[in-house]
Amino acid sequence: MNHLKRFFIFLFIYSTSFNCKIPALNNPADPLSDDYGKNAALSQLIAYWLSEKIAPDGLVVAVTKSTLPYEAGIRIYRVDSDLGLTSEFDSDVRAATTLAFPGCSPIRVAVPPSSRDIITITGAGSNRIAVHRYGIDRSLALLQDQNGFGNPTFIKFTSDGLRAYSNNTATDPNVILQLARNKESGILSINNGGSFPFSVGCSPVSLNISNKDNIVFTASTSTLPLGIFSFKKTGDYSGVFASGSPYDPADNPTQHNNLCVVENERLLYMTSANVTTPIYGFRYDENGNLGLLPNSPFSPDPSVSGTGAVDNNSTSLAVNPEGKYLAYLYQAGGTFYIRILSIDPSSGNLTPTDQKFSVGNGPKHLEWDGSGRFLYLASDTGGTTNNFQLEYFSFSKDGVMTRGVNSPITVGAMTGGFSPRHIKAIQRYYQ
Repeated sequence: MNHLKRFFIFLFIYSTSFNCKIPALNNPADPLSDDYGKNAALSQLIAYWLSEKIAPDGLVVAVTKSTLPYEAGIRIYRVDSDLGLTSEFDSDVRAATTLAFPGCSPIRVAVPPSSRDIITITGAGSNRIAVHRYGIDRSLALLQDQNGFGNPTFIKFTSDGLRAYSNNTATDPNVILQLARNKESGILSINNGGSFPFSVGCSPVSLNISNKDNIVFTASTSTLPLGIFSFKKTGDYSGVFASGSPYDPADNPTQHNNLCVVENERLLYMTSANVTTPIYGFRYDENGNLGLLPNSPFSPDPSVSGTGAVDNNSTSLAVNPEGKYLAYLYQAGGTFYIRILSIDPSSGNLTPTDQKFSVGNGPKHLEWDGSGRFLYLASDTGGTTNNFQLEYFSFSKDGVMTRGVNSPITVGAMTGGFSPRHIKAIQRYYQ
């Protein structure tokens, strides 16, 4: 990678230092002119710099061990920009405790945009939120470890990383809190007032936002009212529910964190308990009003017979950063698969592609990194070797998926070892 950097730097210096003495050639639109070459070199340099800036750097994995000695915490598996996931990791794994990080069984990790902060929700019995900062030198510092956020299970950050929304399952009905984040210190604090917090039924299973339109989407299941709550934020502390919220899709939303948003096209996808056509698609307007897509719901495969692992804290549906493809985990017969579906931007229709691979047992925690280069998931080997594992796939701009050269990576034995509880990609951000 360094030789490419040196090449682009040389090309940039050369192109900017050459002073053409023939005025007629100073035409940026003329491929034969020096100005054209300068602009092309600069464009290549900027494109390369941006791709490096968001290059994948690690995969954060919340882990827990449920046998003596009880331990829990986070591991950051290192990711090579070309090869993908490796077995080398940095970690903060400690003795399980309800009084501080890591709790006894952490349930979710999150990474605010444009940062290397890692937020851990420690789960029942502890109900704490912890913040680590992962340095470029791969140091790991604990910045915050506190309760007082209720009983959170989900958290979602705005694109600027300064605000977040989390649920509180300690209230009946459950509510969505507004949080503020200090970008310098990394500290999170409750920032309610006016319309916040707002109620979202008794069993929310998914949370996502539209940054473009300031909408918070929440899917609730198990107890009435079912459906998708769509809350339009109208000010720092004000907001209203969209007309008809919660929107009832007719099928019960599935027990997964599977709300996916394609902001530019105002498309929203979720999964339901319907086995044969599990993926629902909606179009929403700037106020959060939802309408079912004409051909919804969609099927990933004519032979689909079930979902991936059923787990309130898992994810089996993910959209790529460009909003062109969805990845989905499902079961057909006795085999689990990952499949890519293409998104039609005009109609919102989903079409299964030929990009389909078998994966391990009980696949979950599907994660697409911010660069779009890699897809990650957690699974197990069952009775073959009885290991929990991480799998990953490379993904090209034109929608071609290939199995990672290092895949799978063993996390631990299914009996007595560490198991993955949730995963989240972290990018290489140069400050």
